[in-house]
Amino acid sequence: MGTLTISLSDDVEEKLRRLVGERGSGKGAMSRIIEDALKAYFSMLERKEKSFRAYVGEELVAEARDLEELAVALGERNIDPRGVRIVSSEPVKPVARMGW
Repeated sequence: MGTLTISLSDDVEEKLRRLVGERGSGKGAMSRIIEDALKAYFSMLERKEKSFRAYVGEELVAEARDLEELAVALGERNIDPRGVRIVSSEPVKPVARMGW
């Protein structure tokens, strides 16, 4: 088992500590939560399928495999799609059109 020393922004640290307070108990609760988060992140990186994420500020509000599914998820949460930042897991190819 390795030991890492990391730096986090104040808001991420505050959210992490709040989460540990809510869900964790006992020694090593923070380490377990961070390890689970990293495993999920690594798993996401290993997946080859494209995904889209919608953020309001820094908060993830929806995730989907395609933009139509993302629009449905945002509609179910009563979130205006024009008020979110959408991030793709892969670069989006520009559409090239010629003529009229």
